[in-house]
Order: sequence, then C-alpha cells, then structure tokens
Amino acid sequence: MSKGFIFSTKSSKYFADLMLEKLKGEFEAGSLERSESIDGMQYHRVHFNKSPILGNTIVFVASTADDKDFLELLRVGMAVSNFGAKKCIFVIPYFGYSTMERAVKYGEIVTAKCNCQLLSSIPNNTTGNLFLMLDLHAPSICHYFEGPCVREELYADQVLLQGIIALNVNKDLIMFGSADLGKTRRVSSYAKYFNTTIALIRKTRNMEETQTREVIGDVKGKHVIIYDDMTRSGKSLVNACNVYLEYGAISVSAALSHLALNNDQTAETLINSKIEKIITTNSHPMSQHPIIQKSDKFKILDVSSVFADKIQTWKYSLK
Repeated sequence: MSKGFIFSTKSSKYFADLMLEKLKGEFEAGSLERSESIDGMQYHRVHFNKSPILGNTIVFVASTADDKDFLELLRVGMAVSNFGAKKCIFVIPYFGYSTMERAVKYGEIVTAKCNCQLLSSIPNNTTGNLFLMLDLHAPSICHYFEGPCVREELYADQVLLQGIIALNVNKDLIMFGSADLGKTRRVSSYAKYFNTTIALIRKTRNMEETQTREVIGDVKGKHVIIYDDMTRSGKSLVNACNVYLEYGAISVSAALSHLALNNDQTAETLINSKIEKIITTNSHPMSQHPIIQKSDKFKILDVSSVFADKIQTWKYSLK
C-alpha cells in the first residue's frame, strides 16, 4: 500500500514535520521546489519521488499568515488535485484574515469570505477536499466555504488547559478574564473547568473622548488568566494586564490560541510587560521565532496532534 504525502509552505514546514512524526508509516514528506523570478513571480514544482500522487491522499499544511502563503496553498492545492490525488486534506493551523469576517462599513470587502470561496474552487476528486482550521476568530467562517468540500474547526482547549494546569496556580485564587467584552463564551468555558468566575474589561469614553477601562468582576487577590484567540500588536493584552493589576490582581498570565505577532518589536513588548506567563500554541510561524523560543515568558504548546488525530479518523473512514 502506497503512502500519502505531506506538503507544506516554507513557513509551516516545522508544523508539517511534527505531523509527519505523528503519522509515521502512513505518510511521507512530499517535495516542493520553489523559486522566484527577477520580477517577483513564484515558481512551484511538485516532485513525485518514488510514489505517484495519483490515487493517494495529500496533506498540505499552511498557516496563511500572509498572502504569499495563501496563494501557495491555493496553487499547490489545485495542482495536486489535477495530478489525481484521491483526497486532499488542507491543514490550516492559523487562518489569516479571520478578523475580516464581516463588513462594518458599506463597501468593505469581507476578505475571510473571499478567501474561503477561493479555496472552495480547488477541484474535488474521488472523496473530496477537507479543510481543517483551529480556533477561528469567528466560527461563521466555516460557512463561507462553498460546494461539496468538508470544513471543520478544531479546538486547542485541551492543549491550553494542560498548559494552564502546569502553572501550578492555587485553584482557589485563579480567575479567567478577557481583554474586552468579547470572547466571553470561551473565557467562561475555561472558568467552568476550574469552577471559578470571570472578569471582563469595559472600555468607556468621557466627554473629552478619552478612553478609560473598567473591570467587571472582582479580581482583587486573584491570579488572572486572560484568554484571547490571538494577539498581533500585543497592545490589548498588555493594557488588559495593567488594568487587572491596577484593580488588585496578584498576577496576570495569558492563554492564546494563536501567537500572531506583527514583528520582533511586538515580541519584545510582551517580554518586557508585566504579564507573568504567556501560554500559546505553535499554530503561527511566529511561535518559532528565536526571540520567542529563547524567552521564558512564553510556553509554546504543540497542537499538531489535534490535526493528526482528525486526519487519522477521516482517512480510515473513507477507505
């Protein structure tokens, strides 16, 4: 029986390697050649090695952190489908543009929906395409896909919970919070596990349009853990930490699904902040940055098994 192939974008190779370890014996690493022309055009070639793609399962791993990675996912996905893959599984640990899932002002482009429609255009072969994503900013994004493809949101809750437990914080003093009035459902689910309460931050403006923040909930004497699906600039997270400390919290840590930092400076800002510990996953390529890897502030947790387990279930159910 021939093995399936696992391909990835260059920035997500670390994640594909982890999945390959967990799916050893069932998949082998696919080879993807890349080059760039003098005018910036991207060239790709799929190398077949000893086994053909025809009739096999293909896994493509790509966190779409930028347009380049998204386009590679789209182009390679179309190519392997045209080469006759039996089924294509697209692993997207971090789905870029997920905050652009709705239009607020007239004329705004809902980019998350546009990207889902583009991915839906990848041809379906024998058993169709499967799109796997993790902790989406808005669950409704799954419904933007069109046609017969299967799309599913997976969750990092159990992985993050283990990281929170490892903090060894007194359970009687732990409390979960949000950086604003959003994400109350997810914050409440973590609080329920520890049988504790939640705190939220409400932003208000006075007559001079100066923004102030007030805490809803009593955090005095508590170890607050802020949950958010992602942080990019780090500003909301750092501001929330400072507000909770001002309201009497003993310490503030954070649990994040995606460490989608904008740049090195943002990483340094978080490192130098009063946040005690940042527990997050390896879904975003920035989680592998040397600054992050060397800092004791960050605890990076592997979520590749979340995808590998789902792939094994789906793969065998369609044999």
